Amino acid sequence: MITTLLLAGAALFGPAAAPADTTPAKTVGAHRLAAGQAPTVDGRLDDAVWATVPAATDFVQQYPNPSQPSSQRTEARVAYDDQAVYVAMRAWDTAPDSIAAQLARRDASGIYSDWLHVMFDSYHDRRSAYRFAVNPRGVKKDVFHFDDGSEDLGWDAVWDVEVSVDSAGWSAEFRIPLSQLRFRASDAGQSWGLNLSRDLARKEERSWWSPMLPDQPGFVSRIGTLTGISGLRPPRRLEVLPYTVASVTSASSYGREGDPFFRENAPFASAGADIKYGLSSNLTLTATINPDFGQVEADPSEVNLSAFESFFSEKRPFFVEGIDIFRFGLGLGDDESETLFYSRRIGRQPQRGLSTDDDRPYVDEPQQTTILGAAKLTGKLGDNLSVGVLGALTAEEQARFVTTAEPGEVQRATSEPMSGYGMVRLRRDFNQGRSAFGGVVTGTYRDLSDDALLFLPSSAFSGGLDFRHRFGGGDWETNGWAILTRVNGDTLAIQRLQQSPARYYQRPDASHVDVQNDLTALTGNGASFHVGKIAGRYRGGFLGLYRSPGMEVNDLGFLREADQLVGAGYGRWFQNTPQGPFRNWNLGWNLFSGWTTGNERMFTGANINGSYTLKNLWGGHGSVGRNHGGMNVRGLRGGPALVDEGAWMASASLRTDSRRRMSYSAAAGFYNEDDTGMGHRWVETSINARPSSRVTVSLSPSLSMANDQVQYITQEESGRYVFGRLDQTTVAVTTRLNYTFSPELSLQLYAQPFVSAGDYGDFLQVADPAAADFDERFEPGAAPDFNPEFNVQAFRSNAVLRWEYRPGSTLFVVWSQGRENFVNDGSFGLTRDFGRLFGTDENMPVPATNVLMIKLNYWLNL
Repeated sequence: MITTLLLAGAALFGPAAAPADTTPAKTVGAHRLAAGQAPTVDGRLDDAVWATVPAATDFVQQYPNPSQPSSQRTEARVAYDDQAVYVAMRAWDTAPDSIAAQLARRDASGIYSDWLHVMFDSYHDRRSAYRFAVNPRGVKKDVFHFDDGSEDLGWDAVWDVEVSVDSAGWSAEFRIPLSQLRFRASDAGQSWGLNLSRDLARKEERSWWSPMLPDQPGFVSRIGTLTGISGLRPPRRLEVLPYTVASVTSASSYGREGDPFFRENAPFASAGADIKYGLSSNLTLTATINPDFGQVEADPSEVNLSAFESFFSEKRPFFVEGIDIFRFGLGLGDDESETLFYSRRIGRQPQRGLSTDDDRPYVDEPQQTTILGAAKLTGKLGDNLSVGVLGALTAEEQARFVTTAEPGEVQRATSEPMSGYGMVRLRRDFNQGRSAFGGVVTGTYRDLSDDALLFLPSSAFSGGLDFRHRFGGGDWETNGWAILTRVNGDTLAIQRLQQSPARYYQRPDASHVDVQNDLTALTGNGASFHVGKIAGRYRGGFLGLYRSPGMEVNDLGFLREADQLVGAGYGRWFQNTPQGPFRNWNLGWNLFSGWTTGNERMFTGANINGSYTLKNLWGGHGSVGRNHGGMNVRGLRGGPALVDEGAWMASASLRTDSRRRMSYSAAAGFYNEDDTGMGHRWVETSINARPSSRVTVSLSPSLSMANDQVQYITQEESGRYVFGRLDQTTVAVTTRLNYTFSPELSLQLYAQPFVSAGDYGDFLQVADPAAADFDERFEPGAAPDFNPEFNVQAFRSNAVLRWEYRPGSTLFVVWSQGRENFVNDGSFGLTRDFGRLFGTDENMPVPATNVLMIKLNYWLNL
């Protein structure tokens, strides 16, 4: 650890940073419109009022030539009245026939297109902003920026924009209702933050009115100022989005003969509503009643052989939009998976599963928990205090089953209790947004009146503080957090937590933890600290993380491992201006080491990595690293720590010019273990095509091959730990097709066939887990008393027709299909397995479940 910190400090204070750019942020005035003077929003900018409005000009490149003038002239003007803000942007172009104008769905990213962007920091807190963008075909994008650098693409506003393309370039005219922005009421004059941006696709160029240079820190804090705003008061804000949904599920009867719960065609209908209400000019209440998430894309398939839960990103609109205030990360660096608030806990799959057996041949289990309602209150109290309050209530879920003793009677068992979830988050900004101090409280409560559910905690709470501070001119920043956690429940629930993969208190060689069978509560704590240089050509820092053995947040958060002490240092050199054949490049390093709180060293490692973009816009990355190994305290899943001798790892990628109609990328890597010379190999490729201005297609095949000599299989009742050589092959092909009829009407197709087969052999058993030599650590052993081999075939697909038939109101027509099959056969045959998956193998067809859904919502601005 000391070596890590010394190296980090030497790197930080070593190379001199490039001189900071002293270009001041720009200022422009907004024009107050008289009654009846509002421009016609048609994109042509021929209204007389625009000639009287001061222009924002002299845009500056962010890339490829930072601080240089934009290669094409751009102007923008801002006006407002009591209902809306109007923005006129003119993008002159000396080659108008080369304007890139791809049609795409709303909020599309990564398409080949020019764009014009408008960004308002209407609170003028230098931390958050609303961005509205449009391309030459009228495709909209709206983004909420927070924490001076992060963004929420899930935020959607109701606004208007029109574009016009002519022989001199193109133009856009925006009308953004004041109801979609958040600002303070003031009769006196006030200023907002403002920035304007243009993307020139054919040159891969982005320019800003108020310069955004890559060597400078921050994002929202660097935007310019819009003056001349007076007499604006936030309008009354009440938005209601009622919806109705109808669906029919069609399932194959293959293998379901005699199942009393099977319905070949199962209809369903429901209704609900989302509500947004402005409690004040700064506070917004958002609520959802009986929410439906039918149009959300399915999670990708995987085979998880670890002891840890898989993390999947949130895609449900209510939980994605405006969730920035509730973020409280518990990981290191940019890792956002471990967090105090993991919204997918709300509405999760029921935790008490009922398996079928000879006495209980048929079971019908719910796949998710019904959310009765949820609400969140977000905004500001006073000038600088941000607040977020969230609550949700989920229903009790019951599984149905029949028994051989009473075959005609349907019985029920509770699979998930009624549960309540809550979170309160406060954060106060200081020093013009460069410093902040915050607090958080979370809580979960379950109704455990059914004794069969006592394996679940009855309640769980956490409370924490966090801070950040940017020094001097903002080139250096420090941040950190500290939390306390407490989980209450029956002794059965607390025993289960003590013995979970996050902590394994039952380990016989762990002197600092021990299972206590009479506990009815588990308490813990954790903390993290980071200091680093965040601007200039060289950036770096060091950080530390502490988690006590009893730290537990998984009732509402996501945590893989407690009982940790981790230290790390990092550094990176950026070359952001063209140099030789390179458009830009960077090179970095990382050092890291981790222990348990009982002083058992788990790992120590380092890596060097870099990426580059050539002037022809080809690019790639490379990385090589070394894990020196340590004691794998979770390798025997509750048994003694197992020596891990370490491994080498490397990866590389290459991508072609994305401006072409056909572009490609490929990535490959390996992980090679010291003790066996075996490990993992993987290859991923992607083909992206634009057959026309309306169509985009991507095809992403991937191949992963694992040759692991020591894959954990089981611990037998005798205490013997059984391992085996695993030869696993996984193939997946992710396909996406987008067809855009108009900016309001689009069709999206997603499909992923997935096959993974694992063949076991050369079985081993643990002889001496602490032995340094592999042959002393393991010895040949008998096969387990069950067949661990597997062959998983899965298919996930959906098609979504989305029509925004009026602003804020949408019709969805969704078709989805799912197929899944598992057999105890470790052999891999691509043709055979895909034949099974798609039903061409008559001996083993995989049944399909099809769902057709129609959802209609209607936006009301009351």
